[in-house]
Formats: sequence, C-alpha cells, structure tokens
Amino acid sequence: MASTPPDLDLLRRTRAAWMRTQLSPEARSRCLRNGIEVPGAPEQGDARADDWASWQWHNARRLRYAEDLVALFPEYAGREVALDAYLERYELSILPLNLLLPEGVRKFLPRLGLEPPEDPYGVQRADSVVVGEHQDRTWYLATRKPDYATFLVIMGGGAGRIYCPIGCAGCYRGHQTRFGQPLRVRHDDGRVEDVHFPPPTSQIAWLVEAWNAQEVFADAYDLLLSGGEPMMLSNRLWAEILVHLRCARHLRCLRICTGALFLGLPTRFDDAFLSLLEAFRRDTGVATKMAVHVAHPDQVTAEAVHAALRLQAAGVELQPQIPLEPGVNVWLEDLDRSERTLRELARRLAMGAGARPYKWLLDLLGGVPLLPALELWRRIHDRHQGESDLTKPTSFALTLPRAEGNVNLSYHSLWAIEASIDRGAGRVRYRLPHPSGVRVDYEEPLLPGVNDDPSLLRPA
Repeated sequence: MASTPPDLDLLRRTRAAWMRTQLSPEARSRCLRNGIEVPGAPEQGDARADDWASWQWHNARRLRYAEDLVALFPEYAGREVALDAYLERYELSILPLNLLLPEGVRKFLPRLGLEPPEDPYGVQRADSVVVGEHQDRTWYLATRKPDYATFLVIMGGGAGRIYCPIGCAGCYRGHQTRFGQPLRVRHDDGRVEDVHFPPPTSQIAWLVEAWNAQEVFADAYDLLLSGGEPMMLSNRLWAEILVHLRCARHLRCLRICTGALFLGLPTRFDDAFLSLLEAFRRDTGVATKMAVHVAHPDQVTAEAVHAALRLQAAGVELQPQIPLEPGVNVWLEDLDRSERTLRELARRLAMGAGARPYKWLLDLLGGVPLLPALELWRRIHDRHQGESDLTKPTSFALTLPRAEGNVNLSYHSLWAIEASIDRGAGRVRYRLPHPSGVRVDYEEPLLPGVNDDPSLLRPA
C-alpha cells in the first residue's frame, strides 16, 4: 500500500473548524484559563468540522510509513536502514491529532531497537489467568492475581491479536499491540501455551457466568476492561457487553482502561456511547470509571477537555494514569525540566479536565530508573511547596509480574530498599519491602551517574 503523507496544514484547518463550531463554551473557558491551546484559523473551504469530529476519520489517517516519518521528523534522517528493519516487526501508528502536538508527539515516535519485556505486569502467568471451556476449546476470559478484588479483562480477537491504533512507542503491552505477538499463558516451569480469544461479547458473557457461579470469585467486585484499545469496539458491541454486565452479581465498579481520551481519539466518546454508560450506571448502581492514559501536558488538548467534561457530566469518574517515560516527561540529565513537565501536566488535568492525577507508573521498559523517579515524586508529591493537594497523584506504582502484585512507592521507601550493583552484568538489583509482608526482587539497567550510588538509599 502506498503511503499518503499527512497534510499538516489541512489537519490544522480541519481542527480549527471543529473548534469554532463544536467546542463547548465551558471547555473553551477552561482551556483559556489553564494555558491549553484553542487553535483558531480563518474559514477554509477544504476543512470540515465533521471530519475532525469523526474518530474513524482520524483512524484512517494515521501516519504508518517510514518515509512519512522521516519527512516530518528529521532526527530519523540517515537512520533509514535501521528504521526500515525495525518497522518490519513494529507497527507504526501516529494519529493526526498527535502529529500536531509539538512535544506530546514524542510518545509515539519509535524507539529504535527497543524490545519490550514479554509480560511486565504478569497478566499471562498461569496462576493469574482465568479461562473457560466452551465449544471444546479453552478460551482466555480475564486475568486476576490471587486474592485481588479486580478482574483485568484483556479484549482481543483471532489468535490473540490485540489491536490498538494509538501507537505508544513505550507500550507496556507492546509485544501484542506493536510487535504482533499473541498473548500466551506462561507457566512457572517455563512452558508456554497459546490462548484463544472469544468474541468480546462472548468473553464477557462467559466471565460473568463463571463469576456468578464460582465461590472463589465472590470477593472480586472490580472489573477493568483493557486491551489493546477497548474503545475501538463499536457502540453496538458495547451495548451487548453492558447487557451481560448487568447480570454480574458481585460487580460494584466498572473501569475502562483507555488511551483514546488524551492520546488522539477524544471524539470517540460520542453521544451514543455516553448514553450507554450513563444508563448502565444509573440503572445498576455500579460505579463507572475510566483509567485514562496520559503522559505530557500537550496531550491535555481542547478536544480532550471537551470530552472529559462530557464524560463527567454522564457520571463517569476519570482516573488519569501517568507513565514516566524517557524523552516524554522524564529527562535523566535534567530533572528540573522533568519536574516542570509533570507539574504542568498535573495542573492541566486537575484544573482543565477536572480530573485529579490518579497514578504514576514507573516506566516498564527500563528507561526511567527507580532512584530519579523517586526524587521526582519527592519534589512534587511528598513536599508541600508549589502545588495544591488537588494536583498531586494519589499513588506511584511499581508494577511487578508476581502474585504479590504491585508496590506503591514513596520517597520514604528509599530507606527500606536494599540495592546491589552488578557492574559486570550492567544491572542494579533491589530488594523491596512489599505490603504482603515479604521482600520482592526488582532489577533495572545500570546507568553510571544515575543509579550506581547505593548511598542514595540512606537518609541524608
């Protein structure tokens, strides 16, 4: 398929046409008060507001080819051979809105040579995978770490292909979403099994059936629908899914994990979808929330503010999750810049979009080490200077692919952490206290001058 280079001028004019006719007055005033750009331009005959309002239009105009990437981002010039080799395995995808973000676009630029870990969350561990037997086959239904209150439902199709058009270069599920690998069940003895995905409505129906019938699941009350990108399901499929969820006896909280709101597809949250969620929440009493992925102040766009206000008016609580990513919101050589970026992101979320930052996530691909991440947390969260509590994230998660689950970090964690440096292997190994009463292992690449000084783990 031949490439079609994006016409950035046309994108800007189309966006401006949408701003003039469809941005709500409240969203406009919130943006102007909080330093969020509201682009404007003279009326143009070839720019249609209805195009910008269509998430399908955006999806069809993603940047997907190496030659277009090199034309727009000169830093890849001279690296075409390496880029072509990388893109033979990696699915490039940059949405039109993200192409217009001066700094926020960096989240979507491929990191050449990056190999994501296969299962950084442990969602494929055999002791955490919930399966069902139907039609003489074993199907993946969900993931639930032992004793957790949450079912994580990864929604896929075919032989485990998990689709996401948003194209985050540092995707924590990058093996499936960017490198085209199937989801597999991984056993402690090293055995690996393929897992089959049922259609989304069958997946939810079978999970609800098992949830209602099996006593071992009775204490699970939180359902987190993930992907890929679950907002790529049609409103018709969402309607069918919500019908099945109305029958889940133990369900108290429904969460949808999505990048669509802040990462390029905010217009996906149309009237029909909002009506479905509002009716479900109203009729069932189930708390309805969205775990929304965001990494840079640029990504709190006027379109996202508009959609966020509409979601909240429908009774949907937003829980922004902020991954710490190198070159996006963390620069190891300049923690002051990192601090300014993360502060501004928190303010735009809390005051512009009306959604207090919920969680920081340590970079799962090893790009941001533990010690500078904790220093940034100290500056923004544990100190009281410079920020209202309304802008401070509520937790900082170090995700672990273990049955014990994640660790919530604090600057004070430093003095309970044990570290050893293996210079020969180029690794730093930590022993972390876990709330379950055990110590768990964590390791990361050794970066001289960044995480190679164990004295940082001692009180000043």
